[in-house]
Amino acid sequence: MHKKELWLKLRNYSFDHVVSPGLWDKISARFGHTDPSLMAFAHKLGKKHGWATPFSLRAINEYKKFIFLGLVSDFQVTPSKIIDVVWHEHILFSKAYREFCEQVIGQPFDHYPELVPMEDQTGRFSAQYLDTIELYKKEFDLEPPVAIWGDTKFDQEQVKKNGYQSKKKNSNDGGSDGIIYSNEPLYTHFESEPATAFPEFSGYEGGDAGGAGASGDWGDSSDSGSDGGGDSGGCSGGCGGGGD
Repeated sequence: MHKKELWLKLRNYSFDHVVSPGLWDKISARFGHTDPSLMAFAHKLGKKHGWATPFSLRAINEYKKFIFLGLVSDFQVTPSKIIDVVWHEHILFSKAYREFCEQVIGQPFDHYPELVPMEDQTGRFSAQYLDTIELYKKEFDLEPPVAIWGDTKFDQEQVKKNGYQSKKKNSNDGGSDGIIYSNEPLYTHFESEPATAFPEFSGYEGGDAGGAGASGDWGDSSDSGSDGGGDSGGCSGGCGGGGD
């Protein structure tokens, strides 16, 4: 599977696996006939974590980017706090998450939380978070939106000072499926496409500040609550994941 194919599969994934067959009519009646399972999942996130639905949808889009980065990287990626929340909620649908891994991304995508805080392990997760941010910039040719990813330079000097490094995957130069992805950034595969068709490479997926949360739908306090915007640590100090 090439990068473009992988991204299109992730981009078009609508969380249909989380809806049991008997609920389709009810979900469609409540959320409409356009991506009702996606809207239901976003609604669940919002209701549980105090997020507005537009913020939930943006967080889901960034979660998909995180999964992509975890699959194409040669190290275990680490999410922001907001993305980790989405990841946890997805994993709670255990059967649906297994089907997502098997049918959409074609490999396991496991979560490795920190059991007991230890300086070296926390430092490694911080290094992985910063490496994840750099890979994001490379693949999408954008700065990660602050409302979702937080302060992406929160402990850069400390990581460098102590020499912390990301944990490399066990497989050679690829994910657990054995695929070796090209070094060509993802966004280059979509340069000939109109920006309106693929806004994830132009920064205009939502809000009026390029999706960065400075204004518009994503960054105000009513959207993100205590879990939003400025949190600089979150799971970036306590978990990692991806093919191993």
